[in-house]
Amino acid sequence: QNLCANHEANARRIVEAAGLTGGVDVILSAMLAHETSAGVQGHACAVLRNLSANHAENNKTCNPRIVEAGGVDLLLAAMNTHKTNAYVQEEACGALRNLSANHAENKTRIGEAGGVPTVLAAMRA
Repeated sequence: QNLCANHEANARRIVEAAGLTGGVDVILSAMLAHETSAGVQGHACAVLRNLSANHAENNKTCNPRIVEAGGVDLLLAAMNTHKTNAYVQEEACGALRNLSANHAENKTRIGEAGGVPTVLAAMRA
C-alpha cells in the first residue's frame, strides 16, 4: 500500500501490472476472494485509497480503472461486512472520497450504489 502513496509513477505501475488484467484487477480480485478477512479488506482499501489520490496521473489512469472494474461496490461491501473495523472504514471512506473528488459521475455512482448511508453508518460507529 505504501508503494503508491504519493508516488504517481508507482501508482501507474501498479495499475499496469500483471499483464492484461492490471494491478487494480488483482487488488479487486483479492477483495472478492477474501471478503471475510478484515485484514485483506483493510489493506486493499488502503491501496485503492492511495491509487485514487487526487493527482493528475491517477485521475487519468487509476480512478477510471477502479470504478470500471467494480471498485465502488467492493469498497462499500467491505464497509458493510466489517462495520466494526475502524481501519476498513477509514481506508474505504478515504478511497471513496478520492474517487468522488471533482468527479460528478463518480459521485453519482457512489450515491446510487448506497454510498451515502454506508458512509453515514461508518461515521456513527
